Amino acid sequence: MPLATITGYEHGAWEHRIPKRCLVDRDSTILSLCSGKRVLHLGATDAPFHKDKAVRGELLHQKLRTVAGALTGLDSDADAVAWLREHAGIDDIRVTDVTSEVEPTERYEIILCCDIIEHVTDLGALLRFCRESLVPDGTLVVTTINATAIKPALRALAGREAVHFDHTCYFSYATLANLLLRLDLQPVQFAVFTYPTVTLAARALFNALARVAPGSADGLFFVAAVPSPERSARA
Repeated sequence: MPLATITGYEHGAWEHRIPKRCLVDRDSTILSLCSGKRVLHLGATDAPFHKDKAVRGELLHQKLRTVAGALTGLDSDADAVAWLREHAGIDDIRVTDVTSEVEPTERYEIILCCDIIEHVTDLGALLRFCRESLVPDGTLVVTTINATAIKPALRALAGREAVHFDHTCYFSYATLANLLLRLDLQPVQFAVFTYPTVTLAARALFNALARVAPGSADGLFFVAAVPSPERSARA
Protein backbone atom coordinates (compact mmCIF):
# COMPACT_ATOMS: atom_id res chain seq x y z
CA MET A 1 0.00 0.00 0.00
CA PRO A 2 1.21 3.55 -0.61
CA LEU A 3 1.97 6.26 1.91
CA ALA A 4 -1.14 8.16 3.00
CA THR A 5 -1.30 11.90 2.39
CA ILE A 6 -1.84 13.86 5.60
CA THR A 7 -4.69 16.35 5.18
CA GLY A 8 -6.65 18.37 7.69
CA TYR A 9 -4.38 17.70 10.67
CA GLU A 10 -5.37 20.14 13.43
CA HIS A 11 -2.45 20.97 15.67
CA GLY A 12 -4.69 22.23 18.47
CA ALA A 13 -7.22 19.40 18.45
CA TRP A 14 -7.56 16.84 21.25
CA GLU A 15 -8.48 13.94 18.98
CA HIS A 16 -7.01 12.92 15.62
CA ARG A 17 -8.06 10.44 12.99
CA ILE A 18 -5.18 8.13 12.12
CA PRO A 19 -4.91 7.57 8.35
CA LYS A 20 -6.03 4.14 7.17
CA ARG A 21 -4.84 1.70 4.48
CA CYS A 22 -1.21 2.72 4.97
CA LEU A 23 0.70 -0.41 6.02
CA VAL A 24 4.06 -0.49 4.18
CA ASP A 25 7.33 -2.38 4.21
CA ARG A 26 9.66 0.07 5.95
CA ASP A 27 12.91 -0.58 4.07
CA SER A 28 11.47 -0.96 0.57
CA THR A 29 9.50 2.27 0.99
CA ILE A 30 12.60 4.12 2.15
CA LEU A 31 14.60 2.78 -0.79
CA SER A 32 11.89 3.88 -3.22
CA LEU A 33 11.91 7.42 -1.79
CA CYS A 34 15.73 7.58 -1.95
CA SER A 35 16.20 6.24 -5.48
CA GLY A 36 18.55 8.53 -7.39
CA LYS A 37 18.51 11.17 -4.63
CA ARG A 38 21.19 12.89 -2.58
CA VAL A 39 20.68 11.21 0.80
CA LEU A 40 21.88 11.85 4.36
CA HIS A 41 21.44 8.80 6.61
CA LEU A 42 21.53 9.55 10.34
CA GLY A 43 22.28 6.74 12.78
CA ALA A 44 23.63 4.82 9.83
CA THR A 45 25.44 2.01 11.70
CA ASP A 46 22.34 0.60 13.45
CA ALA A 47 24.57 -0.25 16.44
CA PRO A 48 24.59 -2.53 18.39
CA PHE A 49 23.13 -4.74 15.63
CA HIS A 50 25.58 -3.63 12.94
CA LYS A 51 27.83 -6.70 12.90
CA ASP A 52 25.17 -9.36 12.40
CA LYS A 53 23.19 -7.25 9.95
CA ALA A 54 26.26 -6.29 7.91
CA VAL A 55 27.31 -9.93 7.58
CA ARG A 56 23.83 -10.77 6.27
CA GLY A 57 23.71 -7.68 4.03
CA GLU A 58 20.65 -6.45 5.89
CA LEU A 59 21.82 -3.02 7.06
CA LEU A 60 19.61 -0.26 5.69
CA HIS A 61 22.77 1.64 4.79
CA GLN A 62 24.00 -1.26 2.66
CA LYS A 63 20.68 -1.27 0.80
CA LEU A 64 20.80 2.51 0.31
CA ARG A 65 24.21 2.26 -1.32
CA THR A 66 22.56 0.36 -4.21
CA VAL A 67 19.89 2.99 -5.00
CA ALA A 68 20.89 6.47 -3.79
CA GLY A 69 22.39 8.94 -6.24
CA ALA A 70 24.77 10.09 -3.49
CA LEU A 71 24.90 8.85 0.10
CA THR A 72 26.44 10.14 3.32
CA GLY A 73 26.04 8.42 6.67
CA LEU A 74 26.49 9.98 10.10
CA ASP A 75 26.65 8.16 13.43
CA SER A 76 27.95 8.98 16.91
CA ASP A 77 29.21 5.43 17.59
CA ALA A 78 32.88 5.58 16.59
CA ASP A 79 33.50 1.87 17.27
CA ALA A 80 30.62 0.79 15.01
CA VAL A 81 31.75 3.14 12.24
CA ALA A 82 35.29 1.74 12.43
CA TRP A 83 34.08 -1.88 12.43
CA LEU A 84 31.90 -1.37 9.37
CA ARG A 85 34.75 0.32 7.53
CA GLU A 86 37.21 -2.47 8.33
CA HIS A 87 35.00 -5.55 8.07
CA ALA A 88 32.19 -4.58 5.68
CA GLY A 89 33.91 -2.07 3.39
CA ILE A 90 31.44 0.68 4.30
CA ASP A 91 33.49 3.85 4.07
CA ASP A 92 30.80 6.53 3.68
CA ILE A 93 29.76 6.86 7.36
CA ARG A 94 31.35 9.67 9.40
CA VAL A 95 31.51 9.93 13.19
CA THR A 96 29.34 12.90 14.13
CA ASP A 97 26.81 13.76 16.83
CA VAL A 98 24.42 16.14 15.10
CA THR A 99 22.84 17.19 18.42
CA SER A 100 26.12 18.75 19.59
CA GLU A 101 25.87 22.18 17.95
CA VAL A 102 27.00 20.88 14.57
CA GLU A 103 26.48 23.37 11.75
CA PRO A 104 25.26 21.84 8.48
CA THR A 105 27.83 22.09 5.71
CA GLU A 106 25.87 20.37 2.93
CA ARG A 107 22.26 20.14 1.76
CA TYR A 108 20.38 16.97 0.89
CA GLU A 109 17.23 15.99 -0.99
CA ILE A 110 16.35 13.26 1.52
CA ILE A 111 17.35 13.00 5.18
CA LEU A 112 16.69 9.70 6.94
CA CYS A 113 16.05 9.76 10.67
CA CYS A 114 15.03 6.11 10.94
CA ASP A 115 14.46 4.48 14.32
CA ILE A 116 16.78 6.86 16.14
CA ILE A 117 14.60 9.57 17.72
CA GLU A 118 13.64 7.21 20.55
CA HIS A 119 17.36 7.11 21.47
CA VAL A 120 17.98 10.88 21.45
CA THR A 121 17.69 13.22 24.44
CA ASP A 122 17.85 16.52 22.52
CA LEU A 123 15.19 16.06 19.86
CA GLY A 124 15.04 19.79 19.14
CA ALA A 125 18.71 19.89 18.15
CA LEU A 126 18.32 16.77 16.00
CA LEU A 127 15.32 18.00 14.03
CA ARG A 128 16.67 21.54 13.66
CA PHE A 129 19.83 20.06 12.13
CA CYS A 130 17.65 18.04 9.76
CA ARG A 131 15.58 21.06 8.75
CA GLU A 132 18.64 23.20 8.10
CA SER A 133 20.30 20.42 6.07
CA LEU A 134 17.46 20.02 3.56
CA VAL A 135 17.36 21.60 0.13
CA PRO A 136 14.25 23.83 -0.31
CA ASP A 137 12.14 21.01 -1.77
CA GLY A 138 13.75 18.25 0.29
CA THR A 139 12.04 15.79 2.59
CA LEU A 140 12.74 14.28 5.99
CA VAL A 141 11.82 10.65 6.70
CA VAL A 142 11.24 9.79 10.36
CA THR A 143 10.44 6.28 11.56
CA THR A 144 10.05 5.14 15.15
CA ILE A 145 8.30 2.66 17.41
CA ASN A 146 4.61 3.33 18.03
CA ALA A 147 3.42 4.16 21.55
CA THR A 148 -0.04 2.75 20.81
CA ALA A 149 1.17 -0.53 19.29
CA ILE A 150 -0.64 -3.69 20.35
CA LYS A 151 2.45 -5.78 21.15
CA PRO A 152 3.69 -3.64 24.08
CA ALA A 153 0.10 -3.26 25.27
CA LEU A 154 -0.27 -7.04 25.47
CA ARG A 155 3.02 -7.31 27.34
CA ALA A 156 1.86 -4.59 29.76
CA LEU A 157 -1.25 -6.65 30.55
CA ALA A 158 1.14 -9.42 31.57
CA GLY A 159 3.16 -7.02 33.72
CA ARG A 160 6.13 -6.86 31.35
CA GLU A 161 7.88 -4.34 29.13
CA ALA A 162 10.34 -5.34 26.41
CA VAL A 163 12.36 -2.27 25.46
CA HIS A 164 15.76 -1.49 23.97
CA PHE A 165 18.16 -0.49 26.76
CA ASP A 166 18.92 2.82 24.99
CA HIS A 167 15.34 3.98 24.35
CA THR A 168 14.18 7.07 26.24
CA CYS A 169 10.71 7.81 24.83
CA TYR A 170 7.73 6.66 22.75
CA PHE A 171 5.72 8.55 20.13
CA SER A 172 2.22 8.23 18.75
CA TYR A 173 0.80 9.50 15.47
CA ALA A 174 -0.29 12.80 17.04
CA THR A 175 2.68 13.45 19.34
CA LEU A 176 5.20 12.94 16.54
CA ALA A 177 3.18 15.12 14.17
CA ASN A 178 3.03 17.81 16.87
CA LEU A 179 6.79 17.61 17.47
CA LEU A 180 7.51 18.04 13.75
CA LEU A 181 5.15 21.00 13.50
CA ARG A 182 6.64 22.65 16.57
CA LEU A 183 10.06 22.49 14.91
CA ASP A 184 8.71 23.96 11.66
CA LEU A 185 8.54 20.73 9.70
CA GLN A 186 5.29 19.94 7.90
CA PRO A 187 4.12 16.29 8.02
CA VAL A 188 2.95 15.49 4.49
CA GLN A 189 2.73 11.67 4.33
CA PHE A 190 2.23 8.88 6.84
CA ALA A 191 2.36 5.09 7.04
CA VAL A 192 2.78 2.32 9.57
CA PHE A 193 4.92 -0.80 9.50
CA THR A 194 5.57 -3.94 11.51
CA TYR A 195 8.78 -5.43 12.85
CA PRO A 196 9.76 -9.09 12.37
CA THR A 197 8.04 -11.72 14.51
CA VAL A 198 9.08 -15.17 15.68
CA THR A 199 6.56 -17.02 13.50
CA LEU A 200 4.91 -16.41 10.13
CA ALA A 201 1.51 -16.89 11.72
CA ALA A 202 2.18 -14.11 14.22
CA ARG A 203 3.41 -11.86 11.42
CA ALA A 204 0.24 -12.48 9.41
CA LEU A 205 -1.91 -11.71 12.46
CA PHE A 206 -0.18 -8.46 13.38
CA ASN A 207 -0.07 -7.30 9.74
CA ALA A 208 -3.80 -7.95 9.45
CA LEU A 209 -4.44 -5.88 12.58
CA ALA A 210 -2.23 -3.08 11.26
CA ARG A 211 -4.21 -2.95 8.02
CA VAL A 212 -7.53 -2.65 9.85
CA ALA A 213 -6.31 -0.47 12.74
CA PRO A 214 -3.04 1.31 11.84
CA GLY A 215 -2.80 2.75 15.34
CA SER A 216 -2.00 -0.77 16.57
CA ALA A 217 1.04 -1.23 14.29
CA ASP A 218 4.61 -1.55 15.58
CA GLY A 219 6.08 1.48 13.85
CA LEU A 220 5.29 4.97 12.58
CA PHE A 221 6.55 6.30 9.24
CA PHE A 222 6.41 10.07 8.58
CA VAL A 223 7.53 12.07 5.58
CA ALA A 224 7.94 15.75 6.45
CA ALA A 225 9.06 18.86 4.58
CA VAL A 226 9.99 22.46 5.27
CA PRO A 227 6.65 24.34 5.10
CA SER A 228 5.85 26.44 2.07
CA PRO A 229 2.73 28.55 1.37
CA GLU A 230 1.45 25.84 -0.97
CA ARG A 231 1.97 23.01 1.55
CA SER A 232 0.45 25.05 4.38
CA ALA A 233 -2.65 25.71 2.29
CA ARG A 234 -3.12 21.97 1.63
CA ALA A 235 -2.50 20.86 5.24
